[in-house]
Amino acid sequence: MAQLRELVRNTTRNEPGVYLMRGAHGEVLYVGKSTQVRTRLLSYFRLPWPEHRHARMLRETTSIEWEPLPSEFAALLREVRLIRAHLPRYNVRSARPLDKWWVITIAKGLAPRLRVQRASAAARSREVAQIIGPFASRRPLVEALRVLNDALGLRDCSDRVPMHLADVAELFEATHPAMQRTPRCHRYETRRCLGPCVGATSEYTYRTQLSRARAVLEGRDDSPQQHLVKEMAAASAALSYERAGWLRDRLTALQDLETQLGRVREALERPSFVYAVPGRDGDDRLYLIRHGRVVAEGRCAEPASITLLQELETNTSSAQTPSAAMVDHLDELLLVESWFRGRNGSDAIVANTVVGALEGLASDVRLRRM
Repeated sequence: MAQLRELVRNTTRNEPGVYLMRGAHGEVLYVGKSTQVRTRLLSYFRLPWPEHRHARMLRETTSIEWEPLPSEFAALLREVRLIRAHLPRYNVRSARPLDKWWVITIAKGLAPRLRVQRASAAARSREVAQIIGPFASRRPLVEALRVLNDALGLRDCSDRVPMHLADVAELFEATHPAMQRTPRCHRYETRRCLGPCVGATSEYTYRTQLSRARAVLEGRDDSPQQHLVKEMAAASAALSYERAGWLRDRLTALQDLETQLGRVREALERPSFVYAVPGRDGDDRLYLIRHGRVVAEGRCAEPASITLLQELETNTSSAQTPSAAMVDHLDELLLVESWFRGRNGSDAIVANTVVGALEGLASDVRLRRM
């Protein structure tokens, strides 16, 4: 550990950047960022051991790598992407601002279920196939998904419950233990679930209903809401006001979910813009931001990279809005949102085009020199 400390002391500078701590087998234990990399790294060697978890992490570290970057924004963006790529064990508490948000996830597997999770947990999970969100509150999501699951027959049971779809069930006798779940699925018995755990549906049928759920979440299908409206009208006509009230509450849950999804879509449909960031040692950079994400960046000192950025800017094929509320890089979306909402983005140099951003950057440099 003394050798690592001397290496950091002798070779790093106080500048923006990211750093990686690796274990004995080369695995990434932790990814961090700082505007003062040297000071931040040296601070780890002063932490109390074994009380502090980063001190314990340092005991497992065999090598430290660091990458200088021209600005705080560049360091934040690089940190987010490295955490996503490596999913380091000691970054469990470093998923900010993901810990503040909730998402709906669809997992991999034979019969995936819709699930409400912390955005940070979803970003770290290797089992998540799709992420829908983000949302500020959990409770309305849980209620809305309960209604949606009932309407489409999707399961809501624990992942520990084994699935026995009809495609596989045909291989077993009716008396096979896999087909004798006890107690039987209550939602299947009351016709609110297709019953993938008891071999009552095929994988094709289940995935068809899952596709319908995606369409609802993407705003392309409102049939569950329309069905509830018809049922509510029928209950009212039959003077069954208690049932009509129950149906109204379920309809309201789906409508509230649609309102929240509409806000997410609005964020994703925001027009593209170019963000110019003055950098250390003249390493000024432009970032093309589209649908809440950085899709490309270019160094002002490299004309070829700026030309490429201009080509991407006019590339309409990549400018199409992502599928409604589906977000595959939620961490980056939230980073960009928080940056431009907070004080860091209050003086941002933004423009509709690369040329406009370059002009804004040149004007900013002239003002700084005055």
